[in-house]
Amino acid sequence: MLRVCLHAVCRCLIALLFGYPAVRSTCRSQCIVVANHNSHLDTVMLLRLFPLSLINRVKVVAAGDYFSHGLGGMAGKALFNMLLLDRRAKNAANAMEPLHQALREGYSLVLFPEGTRGKPGELQEFKGGIGKLAMEFPDIPVYPVCIHGVEKSLPRGGIIPVPFAIRLELLDPVFGRDYAALGPSQGRKALSATLEQSIRTALDRNRPTATE
Repeated sequence: MLRVCLHAVCRCLIALLFGYPAVRSTCRSQCIVVANHNSHLDTVMLLRLFPLSLINRVKVVAAGDYFSHGLGGMAGKALFNMLLLDRRAKNAANAMEPLHQALREGYSLVLFPEGTRGKPGELQEFKGGIGKLAMEFPDIPVYPVCIHGVEKSLPRGGIIPVPFAIRLELLDPVFGRDYAALGPSQGRKALSATLEQSIRTALDRNRPTATE
């Protein structure tokens, strides 16, 4: 209940500063949401895709080495129901097990396949984990989401957010089952590439041209 109340207040503040995303409260069943990552605002914007009634059934995947301590870690766990991933783990399977467990329990996941925040407006290459995760849960839709404008509001290294219109672009879902015929290795690579290209195309489509 506390998390729901916190999100309700947070959404009002976000709406005043950055406007209403057209695709809010779109995700009403279990899914995996992946997006480009330029700002600490990304997470709170993406969670607006879920209705408040489901917010306790969503976990945000975050870097364990960054959010496992301090006020940031405490706030993240309280507000975002964070699932901490050990980016330094030598055994990738063990590192991914908490994500598998969450999906088996019916939670939705929000994660950033780049692994860390990138340069403003740029998309880094996706890590391989998202492809493997989607292949192992082939019937759960993976929604690529392109976040526009957040790098102008609170870029990496910024402290105070600047009011600026932020828009979420929900792209076509991808299913692991559609890549099963390629086999586990090629399937996860192809799926990850599809997600990355989908977001990259959306970013490029909305860049200002030289004449603008």
